[in-house]
Amino acid sequence: MLPFLAFLGHNALYVLTGLICFRWLKPEAEESTTADNHSRVSYNIAALLFFFLFLDNLLRHIEGQGWKGFWLCSGRIEVVVLYVVLSLLAQFAYWARIVTGLNQERT
Repeated sequence: MLPFLAFLGHNALYVLTGLICFRWLKPEAEESTTADNHSRVSYNIAALLFFFLFLDNLLRHIEGQGWKGFWLCSGRIEVVVLYVVLSLLAQFAYWARIVTGLNQERT
């Protein structure tokens, strides 16, 4: 169930940050289809990994089953917040690169 929730949550975050970032896109009369030229897939994969780790730590925190020897999977609230912030930053880096490239094409 955890991989499905991570995939679902990551895609929801992906769409939400994409819509937010596209608000900064300069308007143009015709649609541009060159967004793939400016994307960097590594940011998206990193965001998926961070979201998975966030969800894992959140469930560990709720269930009280933190792994005490390894702080990345400890389930502490600081680690949960760290991973959700890293996931958001990776998503914004992914979308900001696309929007910046498209805005440069239009000027």
